[in-house]
Amino acid sequence: MARFKISLILLGLAALSRSIFIPPTLTGPLPIGVVSYELNNTSMDPVRDLMVSIYYPSSEEKCKNYTLAPDFSPVFAAWTDDWLGVPNGSDATMIQRAYDSPPIDNSQYPVLFFSPGYGNSRLFYNGAAQDIASNGYIVVSMDHPNDTDFTVYPDGRTASYAENDTQPLEAYTPFMLKRASDIIFILDHLEENADKAIPGLEEPFDTSKVGVLGHSLGGATASQVMANDTRFIAGINMDGSVPPPAETSSLTSPFLMLASQGHGIYEFDQSWTTFWESLAGWKHALRVNQTVHHHYSDTLFLQIELRPDGFPANDGLLNGTYMFELESAYVVDFFDLWFKGGKGELFEGPSAKWPEVIFDG
Repeated sequence: MARFKISLILLGLAALSRSIFIPPTLTGPLPIGVVSYELNNTSMDPVRDLMVSIYYPSSEEKCKNYTLAPDFSPVFAAWTDDWLGVPNGSDATMIQRAYDSPPIDNSQYPVLFFSPGYGNSRLFYNGAAQDIASNGYIVVSMDHPNDTDFTVYPDGRTASYAENDTQPLEAYTPFMLKRASDIIFILDHLEENADKAIPGLEEPFDTSKVGVLGHSLGGATASQVMANDTRFIAGINMDGSVPPPAETSSLTSPFLMLASQGHGIYEFDQSWTTFWESLAGWKHALRVNQTVHHHYSDTLFLQIELRPDGFPANDGLLNGTYMFELESAYVVDFFDLWFKGGKGELFEGPSAKWPEVIFDG
């Protein structure tokens, strides 16, 4: 089956009375801010009502009068409690490391667009987005209409979608193509209107340094975006099967494939093999042992924190905090290589610090 849907069954959990930070710490040196807003693409029929979050570097001085943002709004937290099967109020205890709407420190950071897994909200990737941003990136994530389980808009309305994750791979192509259009539309919008979206922004985005990444179907979307628009010059697919036409896109730009255990480029997923062999530029395929598909979202961390007595499905797997750090290390090293003159040392071979990472190609 295509590696898209993330399923969690968490039952009989104890209510939490403490705040939990997600991620537990930031690996980067920079304080960060976050803003969220609705953006409507009226050129599409029907109109695409996009919810967008932007994480960006700030400074201690600029953040001192601002509070840390909750991970979820009350409405989304209540929905997530029900979806995860946890006591009411559990997800309301989650606090981000990002401050709510402080001024940005500098506009000249590379910009990364993040597309979530099929059926999943952008909010289930808040931890990863924050950590990447703390290393000197602007990270833009979005909910894709009509394939996100639950979306909450600023005016209080909500949208639900009952996805079907048993379809053949080709059935996901229309979703992927619309997702790619969403991301390109958001970049077009921010090129002209970023100062209206981010407090304190005085200069345009540096659109000469734009990357794209995603998890699951979002990872396939990253490759489709790069095939459609040359402004996106480096990309990452985190464990996502690749529907056509993206699987044969023959990208010449740098591309990184990050997989969970058992999802190597020559294992069960033919689309992964086909896509790898079509890549015509700098490329690496890495596989992380002791992981499953949802390790590339925040949900493993949520599992552990919302059930302190442990979750049987995670026996023998990497814990959520460690995975945050590992994921950020490779994502940041990749984009630093192409946008900041980094050395890309993690791609020279196996790392003693991250022994779970296996080089497939």
